[in-house]
Amino acid sequence: MQPGDRIQKSANGRAALAGRSQELTPALRTLLLVIYGDKTAAEFSEVASRLPAGREGLQKLFDLGLIEVVPTLATLSGRATPAAAPAADAQALQAPLAEVTPTVATHSIDEAALQRLLYPEFVRAVADLGLRGLMLQMKVERAMSAEDLLALRGQVEAALGKAKGEEVRAEFARRIDFLIDQ
Repeated sequence: MQPGDRIQKSANGRAALAGRSQELTPALRTLLLVIYGDKTAAEFSEVASRLPAGREGLQKLFDLGLIEVVPTLATLSGRATPAAAPAADAQALQAPLAEVTPTVATHSIDEAALQRLLYPEFVRAVADLGLRGLMLQMKVERAMSAEDLLALRGQVEAALGKAKGEEVRAEFARRIDFLIDQ
């Protein structure tokens, strides 16, 4: 049993638990109960180290045939895992990628950074509007770039001026201007 091997209860282990076999000590029974799911021997070894049976108990369960290594596709087919793929296999793996068109970035790094700066300011300003700002909040949430946010600037400023007064509108405008100049 190697640390990277996936392990599971064997048929004998399930039978020992179901039949309440007397050959299992309570500590080994507890450890055997813990072995379920898709974990590696190293992960179960770590769990076992915190139980009374310890890591030795995990090895004893393996030696008794109550747990087993999950067979991989390579072991089931009777061949070892290849160390390196041949060149023909590498070309076959690349063939599906030949039809893929590269994705072009829609935003520059600077615009993405500007959006990260602007977004919280717009959210904070619209939140100050309460229920009046509900539709504006939806527009801010849909804005996918700094350009989209700046297109909403006039609407947000107008709503702030109407609901909170000219001083609040002017303060929002100053903060946005400051962030744009960064």
